[in-house]
Amino acid sequence: MAILSIESPRLVLRRLRATDLEMFMAYRNDSRIARFQGWEAITREAAVVFIEEQQSREPFLPGQWLQIAITLKPTQALIGDCALKIHFEDPRQATIGITLAHGFHGKGFAMEAAATLLNYAFEELGLHRVRADTDPQNTAAWRLLERLGMRREAHLKQSLWFKGRWADEYFYAILKREWLSCRTRVMASRPSPLLPPPGSGSHPPPEP
Repeated sequence: MAILSIESPRLVLRRLRATDLEMFMAYRNDSRIARFQGWEAITREAAVVFIEEQQSREPFLPGQWLQIAITLKPTQALIGDCALKIHFEDPRQATIGITLAHGFHGKGFAMEAAATLLNYAFEELGLHRVRADTDPQNTAAWRLLERLGMRREAHLKQSLWFKGRWADEYFYAILKREWLSCRTRVMASRPSPLLPPPGSGSHPPPEP
């Protein structure tokens, strides 16, 4: 199994582990989190199988999603997960996603994790373009993508039958050169989401 460990100021992005099971199940079974995701809930048995599959999966194989644990650096306690899938038809491109337990929204963790994953995708994996998509009703998600420097490339009208309704889709993307030109601003010029100053009581808007 290939080692995977990506660090940011407050987080470690790593493989999912068996010890993550309870927290993983907790947010995957939270209706507030599931609202804009492709699942409704997960059983213990399914969660165990999912984590085992992700543990043994060769990372970043084209055409396969790799689900990466988002953990707090001091304890490596799970607070969510992010995902990356390199496109099978063009391995220079990829799609990303992110899920965060509800109790950790509004603290800049989603921004920090997503920026760290983007930087790894471009610098370490050598990707050319990364995209993401979300429901327009998921305001926190598309605002996060825009704060990352991603541009909205499309608004598809009622393009997806999703949980009993026709849903619109926003498609976002960013090129490597665009990320390199904006990452300093994204990762360092907004210290309140990434590294809150001592005594600050303010928080950014809730994140997905």
